[in-house]
Amino acid sequence: MRLWLSLLFLLACSTAIAAESQWRWVKATNNVLRGWDISEGNADVLIEGERFNAKLFWKDSDKDVKLSLSGTIKKGKITVTETVHNSDYSGSTYKGTFQSKRWEEFSGTVGAESITLSDGWGMIGMTRSIKK
Repeated sequence: MRLWLSLLFLLACSTAIAAESQWRWVKATNNVLRGWDISEGNADVLIEGERFNAKLFWKDSDKDVKLSLSGTIKKGKITVTETVHNSDYSGSTYKGTFQSKRWEEFSGTVGAESITLSDGWGMIGMTRSIKK
């Protein structure tokens, strides 16, 4: 599982720096019949105290929400319920972590934030750069 989360994080990071401080997301879903299904796009992430909410948009749209995540964040640990929009699938419960790293200025950034989530079958990663 750690290997998949690491790969997911690297994939998310590769697109995040170009997006500056915009949150980016990637989701890898284990489809037993066909292998892995991969989705990605921009996200709006809101953390207020212990409440966590995110809207994950379709790849080419900042209006059409593909997934919503709602739950709690405590001491860097996140538990969320997924809502899949325009689908009869009720979603899943994901658990994971929030991390923030800082560094000396590099390419106009001074750090990044990362969220990694899993429900045991699939993974969601979100990341953004922290601009100078």
